Amino acid sequence: MAFGCLMLLGCGAKNPPTYPVSGTVKYPDGKLLTDGTVEFELISSDETISASGVIDADGHFELGTFDSNDGARPGKHRVAVFAPNVIGSGYERPGLIEKSTLDPRFSDFRSSGIEIEVREESNEVTIEVDYATEE
Repeated sequence: MAFGCLMLLGCGAKNPPTYPVSGTVKYPDGKLLTDGTVEFELISSDETISASGVIDADGHFELGTFDSNDGARPGKHRVAVFAPNVIGSGYERPGLIEKSTLDPRFSDFRSSGIEIEVREESNEVTIEVDYATEE
C-alpha cells in the first residue's frame, strides 16, 4: 500500500511554467476595447497551447493557461481578439445582439496579424486593433 501511495505522489502531472501576461486592447484613436476576450496561441509548440483572458470594463486583461490568471508559456504567440462577449451570430435573434466595433479579422489567429513574444518574466502588452468598417 505504501508503494502505491508513493507511485501516486510521483506520477502527478506538473504543468510547465507560465509567466504573467496582462495588458490592454486599444483602437488607433487610443480608445480602449472594454468587452471581449484575448487569446494567445503558442506558435513554437507541436501541441496547441493557448492562454486567454477576459477584457474588463477598464480595458484590462490577464491571461491564464492552466488556471485563471496564471500567465502564458514563454515564446512567440499569435493573438486573436473576440468582442463583444456574445454567444450567437445575431441571425437567430435579429436586432438583439449589438454589432461589434472590432474588425472581424482580429477574431482569427491567421488573419489578425498580431504576434507577441512572452518572455520568462512579467509581461505587460498593448494590443492594437482596428474598428470594423461600415458595410
